[in-house]
Amino acid sequence: MIGPAFKAVAERYAKDETALKTLSEKVVKGSGGNWGPTPMPPQASVSSEDAETLVKWILSQQ
Repeated sequence: MIGPAFKAVAERYAKDETALKTLSEKVVKGSGGNWGPTPMPPQASVSSEDAETLVKWILSQQ
């Protein structure tokens, strides 16, 4: 397994009003150290709009 379950992400960011913007940027730019040592590579081919759509769906998985 690499990375957290979508439900775990939704639960962690449920009360974070900046989650949509923050997580959308992490999808496009990549990130690391938030859920363990394995970095999430950037997905530069994903548009900002598509990243927001993906993150909205992930955050709905509570």
